[in-house]
Amino acid sequence: MANNLSPVIEFPARWEAARKSYIMANANKTFERTYSDCTEVLNFIAPGRIFNGDRCVGYHDNFLGSLASAYDKYGKLTAGQVEAVRKSIIKKAERIAVRKAEWADKNAALNAKRQHLGNVGEKITVVLTVKKIIEINSVFGSSLLYICEDIDENIVIYKGNSNVFVYKAEREFTVEGDTLTIEAIVKEHGVREGVKQTIIQRPKAA
Repeated sequence: MANNLSPVIEFPARWEAARKSYIMANANKTFERTYSDCTEVLNFIAPGRIFNGDRCVGYHDNFLGSLASAYDKYGKLTAGQVEAVRKSIIKKAERIAVRKAEWADKNAALNAKRQHLGNVGEKITVVLTVKKIIEINSVFGSSLLYICEDIDENIVIYKGNSNVFVYKAEREFTVEGDTLTIEAIVKEHGVREGVKQTIIQRPKAA
């Protein structure tokens, strides 16, 4: 009678999970060695996954979702899938480049028409939209820098803690996007990165 020398697997489920994990790890390593741009490819398909916290719970029903699902199932992508991703990356880069060029042209045209307001030392009344608020800290304390635009998109800058800028209403702080109507003194006509800007001081409600 022949002896049965087959190993006894005490925990079959654990053994099978370990076996699959080993196969998957090898597939991942082979994929990484095969494609020098594997990191770029994997980053591109990552948005195809659906997460609940840190756990992937599914895949989007689209191109990226199908590729992410394939990679997670097999530990790799086929040569055809990698090539498809590469083409998509190139197309995305081209679209971004076109949008950046369009934005640059639009911004250049806008900056060319921007003008200084009033004369230095003169009082002006202007309606401003707050575009950006920046907190500035120094040895003298903290202050706020308000970057604003008037109705014609001319740039107006105020640095300070005047209540007319800090508060749009009692106990309600001004935030980006708010509109203010003020009187102020033109402190300086400046130019920053080729863009004209009017620096004001001593603002008060108009």
